[in-house]
Amino acid sequence: MLANEFGAEHVLLNLKNGTYYGVEDVGGEIWKMLQTPVSFGRLCGATAAAFDVDAEMCRRDLHRFVSDLLANGLVEVADGNP
Repeated sequence: MLANEFGAEHVLLNLKNGTYYGVEDVGGEIWKMLQTPVSFGRLCGATAAAFDVDAEMCRRDLHRFVSDLLANGLVEVADGNP
């Protein structure tokens, strides 16, 4: 997997299937946080605090976003946490 930042957008390339993905705004900030190993709980807390959103809504939306990244081979699960 390769990734590069172009202004506000992060472009991700899955080397296994040759597909490009783009994330920007909140997704780009979450992508930056995922560059170092982080538990889902810590990721939720940091995202909710950074964007001043309801914790439960943040957890639900973040779960969907991280699940999409995982399904597309853009992140890995370590020790049971994406």
